[in-house]
Amino acid sequence: MVHYAPDEQPEMPDCVRAGGQHEYRAKEVEMRAAVFVGDGRVEVQTRADPSIERLDDVLIKIAANGLCGSDLRALSVPPEMLYDVGVTVGHEFSGTIAEAGRESELAVGDRVIVHPNIWCQTCWYCRSGHTNLCDRFVHIGSMRDGGAADYCVTPGRLVYRIPDDLPFDRAALAEPLACVLNGAIRAQAQPGTSAVVLGAGPIGLLYLMLLKAAGASPVIVSEPSAARAEQARSFGADLVLDPTSHDLPAEVRAATEGRGADVAIDAVGSLLEDGLACVRKAGRVLIFGLNERAKATISPAALAYSEASLEGVYIAKGTFPRAIRLLQQNELGFDRLITHTLDLADFDQAIDLLRSGDAGKVLLTP
Repeated sequence: MVHYAPDEQPEMPDCVRAGGQHEYRAKEVEMRAAVFVGDGRVEVQTRADPSIERLDDVLIKIAANGLCGSDLRALSVPPEMLYDVGVTVGHEFSGTIAEAGRESELAVGDRVIVHPNIWCQTCWYCRSGHTNLCDRFVHIGSMRDGGAADYCVTPGRLVYRIPDDLPFDRAALAEPLACVLNGAIRAQAQPGTSAVVLGAGPIGLLYLMLLKAAGASPVIVSEPSAARAEQARSFGADLVLDPTSHDLPAEVRAATEGRGADVAIDAVGSLLEDGLACVRKAGRVLIFGLNERAKATISPAALAYSEASLEGVYIAKGTFPRAIRLLQQNELGFDRLITHTLDLADFDQAIDLLRSGDAGKVLLTP
């Protein structure tokens, strides 16, 4: 298959052709889409049906789209992440191929999920294997129309087939799971590793599940929401602490023979100071959550004295195939993360559920 950078791909010269593997569906007039209109608001609008424009594009009929903490942060006022005004949101989605460009290896009817970060393939980072650090990223759902809609067009090279026995709702967890797998690999957890997970939203719970599966113990979760704290307990956390009513570093040291945890994971993006306070000497803090307004004060001398290390973890890096395999096997019970499934028209209600802290993963279905 020929691959092009986003600004180099040729236009699709013939958008409709009959017969063969890439038969196109009849065009529809309009569809529904959850569109970011600025000032912390999303409107479900009627939009023109999207069309394939490039030779390796595919058109996906959306089955399920998961809402993410990134969506919440983009809808904060002022925003903690930036979305382009007018873009259809949604970057965690599954569906079925409805059309496929002539240079795509996918076929109409294939069941798929999508890597929503379009790397350019030509910058230094892409060419040196750091595709998750591309200099010219185009992000589906924040810079380019995403999956909170009836249909979405995406480059075929970012699409992964999923097995027939993997339900679409569980498959919509592939993107967050692939990202967390990137961090879990960096955490180097093994039997006996002590860990602190800061935040018990869906991302924190995914870290909890993977750390426990790797044999980490104890796995301590910090979470102020009573509902999410209870969910963390049900997912196997060894200790769950409310940081607003407990001395978190002291409790972590008490649970780890006075040393502190081997690794701490900031699943929120604003808890770096808590992470540093909870790890032992020569421990590691992984910063995973994204909050572009968050600030932290750290002591360089304290880092030197303790030889603690800080590592950023950004999105997925070659981990989608493993995520799909884990979701298909489902030995960890990933379905438990999904607490609500709503119609696309109920976007505002879905966001309110997430803001309340009473929901886990919320899915939208067209």
